[in-house]
Amino acid sequence: MEKFPHLKFHQKVFGKPRFHGGGGTHPNSKKNKDDRKGHFGYLSGRTSQIKSDWANRINEREEHDLAPLDADVIPIFLKINPDLIGNDFDLKQFGIEVISEEEEGFIIGASLDGFKSLNEKIQMFLDNQRGSATIADFWEIVDGKSWKPIHILSEKLKSIWKTIEEDGLYKLEVGVAFDKPIEKTPDPTKRGYQNKLEEHRQEQIERDKRFDERQEEFEKFINHYGQINSSLIDLEDSFCCEVEITGKGLKDLVFNYPFVFEVSEIDEVVGLSSEVDEVGTVEIEVIAPDDNSPEVGVIDSGIMEGHKYLSAAIIGGNSKSYIEGDPSTADYVKNGGHGTRVAGAILYPNGISSVEQPYQLPCFVRNLRVLDKNNLLTHKLPAELMKKIVEENEDCKIFNLSINSSVASRLKHMSSWAATIDSLINHNKVIFLISSGNITKDDIKHYLSNGVNYPDFLEEPYCRIANPAQSSFAITVGSVNHTSFEDDYYQSLGIDDEVSPFSRIGVGIWGMIKPDVVEYGGGLTVSKTGNIVSGKDIISPELIRSTLDGGAGIGSDIVGTSFATPKVSYIVAQLLKLYPDEDVNLLRALVIQGARLPNTFFENPTLKSMKYFGYGIPSLERVTKNTHQRITFYNVGEIRAEEGHVYSLNIPEFLRSPVEENDILIEVTLSYSAKVRRTRQKSKSYLSTWLDWTSSKIDEPLEDFKDYILKEIEGGVTTYDPEHRNAMKHLHWKINSDTRWGVEGISRANSTVQKDWTIIKSHDLPSDISFAVRGHKGWDKENGEVPYSLVVSIEILNSNLEIYEAIRIENEIELET
Repeated sequence: MEKFPHLKFHQKVFGKPRFHGGGGTHPNSKKNKDDRKGHFGYLSGRTSQIKSDWANRINEREEHDLAPLDADVIPIFLKINPDLIGNDFDLKQFGIEVISEEEEGFIIGASLDGFKSLNEKIQMFLDNQRGSATIADFWEIVDGKSWKPIHILSEKLKSIWKTIEEDGLYKLEVGVAFDKPIEKTPDPTKRGYQNKLEEHRQEQIERDKRFDERQEEFEKFINHYGQINSSLIDLEDSFCCEVEITGKGLKDLVFNYPFVFEVSEIDEVVGLSSEVDEVGTVEIEVIAPDDNSPEVGVIDSGIMEGHKYLSAAIIGGNSKSYIEGDPSTADYVKNGGHGTRVAGAILYPNGISSVEQPYQLPCFVRNLRVLDKNNLLTHKLPAELMKKIVEENEDCKIFNLSINSSVASRLKHMSSWAATIDSLINHNKVIFLISSGNITKDDIKHYLSNGVNYPDFLEEPYCRIANPAQSSFAITVGSVNHTSFEDDYYQSLGIDDEVSPFSRIGVGIWGMIKPDVVEYGGGLTVSKTGNIVSGKDIISPELIRSTLDGGAGIGSDIVGTSFATPKVSYIVAQLLKLYPDEDVNLLRALVIQGARLPNTFFENPTLKSMKYFGYGIPSLERVTKNTHQRITFYNVGEIRAEEGHVYSLNIPEFLRSPVEENDILIEVTLSYSAKVRRTRQKSKSYLSTWLDWTSSKIDEPLEDFKDYILKEIEGGVTTYDPEHRNAMKHLHWKINSDTRWGVEGISRANSTVQKDWTIIKSHDLPSDISFAVRGHKGWDKENGEVPYSLVVSIEILNSNLEIYEAIRIENEIELET
């Protein structure tokens, strides 16, 4: 049997990238520079007023039995030049700690020295002294305190803010900032390195000490009004916890505590429960997985471990309950369980009735129970739970999370749950697959009864993906219908390969492409009279059922993104067999590379199709291997900000023949992870370093592309002719990184997995195609390396012409034995 493995890129060039465009002084900043006296008067007047108001509030605190606060730490809300956001602009020189980045250049901050440093800089600006020019980029300072609830509270809390009762008790999640950046590690090649290194170590010790003090101060503040009900989860730039606090304390926290950046209600986290008890059974011979097969952690309601279809895939000693006071790992959810079904969908992704016998299970599953018998998460803080699970299961690389909040995710800051998952993925080199969440049948009935038809109701804000599906580095999975149904009384909502009516959609936070992919999680029907929404076995996936409360071992009686997600976990497990030692970014890149939008959307993607399907439905065949007609190259590497890596592929001459009219598909996927800061907004500020990729133009040789991309390479400086390059034809990428081209409103550069594709006539192919991965500055002063994977596939469409071997030989790639 012929094999067509993915191949590693042979050629790579390193250098310092040339970034094009930008620059210049913003007109607002120029206006401030031209009117130094006026700008000085405005800024100094505002700081003086805010400082006076704060002193008055501090003096009144003891009289009103409010928690003590530091008189020199003053909350401030200011607007700076938005061009500086995400460009390593540091307010520390002005004595201001950044608490949160907001929209349009607004910053929630705290002056740590009673405006002493800021006022000194403002005076220096008036006197036109060196080092004060950036004061011109301070556009606005807002006085008063009415801005704080608007920018700190969740939408739900904002809606009830005026009705908060001072003696009432409120259970909330609170995020507290700690933006105390230290300078980057000294350069060992520079003079005085040892002394500077010791200073740097002392600075780190001082920073950690101050972080502990911040946590202690916060605990004292909360204890004045209530109590902390969870651990404090450290996310480096912030910490979060669940609190129980009086209304009086809540108002003081929001209006006066300087370091709070988010206060939100506690999400209800649930799994799906079946309402029907349809049963069936199949007799098959089940063989245990190979000993070296990966183990997928199923974070769910437990698993019926003795199930005859599942038992051979479960290593009992690895099972664990994370429910306080309940050590059982069994799945007690009524009507067939939840975690049992999820585990079954990993092991039998196409159902059990159609498998060939004997059937060898593809991987192991690890039972990590977190939901109780009512399918609810009882743990106080999901972020804390994720951290504990990953740290206690170090040998587990894949985690399936088919549970979500019952409401749409928030759009401002990455939630503590999602940010913790991002941090764990990057630091622990694991991969999370998360369901996009479900809309209930009652919700759908409500929309239909009010004249909002399928699929239009999915565009409603409530139907957005649910926390933590907005996670930047996880693979988020939505659902599509696998078939359609109609009889005299009911018809399905949507047909084959259309979005499931219950599947929450994107886009994700800050314009990220979410869900990443979709799988077949079932569909729903609606009655032809009365808008009764229900399921039917014919449009429901066949799943393994728990029989702890009766019923049989399999059934087609429930639908949801919960059961689409494990089908992608199955694919990732197969990839991990092939690449056990590669970075998880390769696994993520290959899953997305092997996905395609359904129907006509592959050739003509739209904003709506991207919101429904992400990059589409992944194919195990495309994800894991190639054919005579398709070849895939990849590389796994690390890159820093202000570095560029260039890759190139040679195209055989016969494929470029002028007489050929074949359609050639070129697909490219970049996947990366980085350190994150939860107090920041937008991908380019949230990430320590962010990456993008770009390609050569048609007939642009490698040498010319290299000169365009890299301004410095080993051995010297490069030059390029912009007019000559502008005259070249470019590849028409379907999505593009510029929202003006490709899919309107979508930029692939907003996501940490960036796929794009183009279809080109074979006679238009160049002799070589080049791709560049570029690192851009985020907030990381250390400028650490960021892991990434680049995958490129070339496929000939609607033709039997064999290209795999020819392209392999053209690029001098040897097949491994």
